[in-house]
Amino acid sequence: MRTILRYLLLTGILLLATPQLTHRVSQRDSFRGQCLFCTIAQPVGPQKVRYAVGYEYELLQRFAREHGCLTDIRLALPDESPLDTLEAWCTDIVVISLADSMLRGRSCHPSMALADSAVWVVGNSDLQKEVNSWLSHFTLTDEHQALRDRFESGCDPVGRLLSGGRRRFTTPYDLLLKEYSTQLGWDWRLLAALVWQESKFHIEARSHRGAAGLMQMMPETARRYGATDPLDPEDNLAAGVRYLARLERMFDPYAAPEDLPKFVLAAYNAGEGRLLDCIRYAGAIGKPSSTWDDIQAVIPGMREESILQVDTVRLGIFKGYETIRYVRSVDSLYQAYRLLAPSPKDAPRAVSDTIPTN
Repeated sequence: MRTILRYLLLTGILLLATPQLTHRVSQRDSFRGQCLFCTIAQPVGPQKVRYAVGYEYELLQRFAREHGCLTDIRLALPDESPLDTLEAWCTDIVVISLADSMLRGRSCHPSMALADSAVWVVGNSDLQKEVNSWLSHFTLTDEHQALRDRFESGCDPVGRLLSGGRRRFTTPYDLLLKEYSTQLGWDWRLLAALVWQESKFHIEARSHRGAAGLMQMMPETARRYGATDPLDPEDNLAAGVRYLARLERMFDPYAAPEDLPKFVLAAYNAGEGRLLDCIRYAGAIGKPSSTWDDIQAVIPGMREESILQVDTVRLGIFKGYETIRYVRSVDSLYQAYRLLAPSPKDAPRAVSDTIPTN
């Protein structure tokens, strides 16, 4: 029995140690062909790049792609010292602010400072040279300038309109929004308005309830629609669009075509069950329910205790204030994006018509 226990203990130690040993061996040669484990520390202090995490995420992805690598990119935890994970061989590259106090007193050799005043730190001087060589070349290219342009400017559509600012990119993710909006048959600017409402285009955004990523999806919902990495903007956006498409199919029989997007927005905010309750309640009291105005007209009745006696209402009282504001806000943001990125089909609008109201 003692021999068996000794064998099991030795096996367990080897299983625990093997990933670390394999990872450590990979540190001796080159990044090429490895899976890069990267940690991005949250930016410290004022940032030249408004969307620093998004900028660094894409820069790391570009570095990995050109070195034939896969990536595993995560955010540092609030109470974590990411340089400790580097020294323990758990991370290949740490992205940290040049002004971060954690750099002081360390024997590491950070990379050149990047556009967001961050540096990349790796495990040894040879690999640091490899990083520096790539960064010094890529940061001089037109591709890097385009990357900076996408992430440096603020993307608040109303603020841009009021300031009269014009930018090369409307959002950091114009191309992705245009690609995935076609799956919904939506104007890409409406999808942009939804993303701004949800996350302000910060891929690192996380709500107190745990919703994450550009589309602020709860982990269970994200997994159900195929998202595996909340930081990956395309992964998160694709999953969110698949969910929106399902909501469109669900509410298409109930909504007038021109109001279907508002039904989808309301369901995305409040949950499909709440919106179905509103539709069923309208039917129970003999009211129409095919337009968003119809739904708003019956929501006050959903706030009353008497709603609990209506058999067709399954989820009980629904206040609806937040959802009404949400739909109104996304619609106002959409009108602002239409002015910022006009299409020949757009009717003229005044800037004052786009300011969201509570």
